[in-house]
Formats: sequence, structure tokens, C-alpha cells
Amino acid sequence: MMSIAYVSEATAPMSEQGIVSLLKRARANNDVRQRTGALLYHEGRFVQILEGPDEAVEECFEAICADPRHRSIQKISEEQIEQRRFAEWTMAFRPSSPEVTAHLRGWDDFFSGRRGDARLRYAGNPSQQLLEWLTDYWFTPSALR
Repeated sequence: MMSIAYVSEATAPMSEQGIVSLLKRARANNDVRQRTGALLYHEGRFVQILEGPDEAVEECFEAICADPRHRSIQKISEEQIEQRRFAEWTMAFRPSSPEVTAHLRGWDDFFSGRRGDARLRYAGNPSQQLLEWLTDYWFTPSALR
């Protein structure tokens, strides 16, 4: 089983409904191909960790690289893993209201202020540490950095 982490930029802004639609399509594809992971989106930037069978993860990353909705794609980690780290995660972003994401299977409210709890759940694994660092850097207003 493998894990790939990457960052990219959206070529056009995505609406909340666009993100929800993307999540639904990705979840259906990922279920069939036994992929899991975490996808963060905020202000036109993506951070994603994909995990699952080697071929399925590589296939997904290649499709993302060919997707015209992404640019400036940078693979930041690729590793073999023994078990899934984000088995129940699919996506996190800051919705305008809780109703936007209330019905989504696999939704994790990573930005809700319970981040300390989320960090404790995933403490100690390199992919999660990277995800937390990127989240702190990308999702903290620049005036606070």
C-alpha cells in the first residue's frame, strides 16, 4: 500500500457547491478503487494525501496531474505504508455554514476549532505532521504568520 501527498492550485475558483460535487464524485471513485486519504481546499489551494493500493494511488495522481483544473502540482511525499492513516477522511474546507457539509459521508470538520483534538488522533505519523504544518501555513491569515 502506498501514500502520495501533493499540493496544487486550482486554475479557477471553486464554489462550495463545486467542492461538494467534487467530493461526491471522488468518494464514489475512491470507494471502488479502495483509495482513502485527506483533501484540503482553501482559497484556490489543494493539499491532498492519497493512500491505498499502489496502482490505484498512482492512477489517481496521474489523473490529477493531467486534470486542467490543477496547476503548479508538486508531489511532496511518496511512501509505502502498512496501514491506512486517513481511512475515514475525505475532505476539509471552511464552509459558509454547517448545513453545506452536514449530509456528506466522510466529512471531517478539521477547521472547526477542535483542531487540537484532531492532532491528538493523528499524532506521530509523518503524513499527518506534514498536513498539519501545511494547514497552519496555508490556512492562517498572512497577517498572523
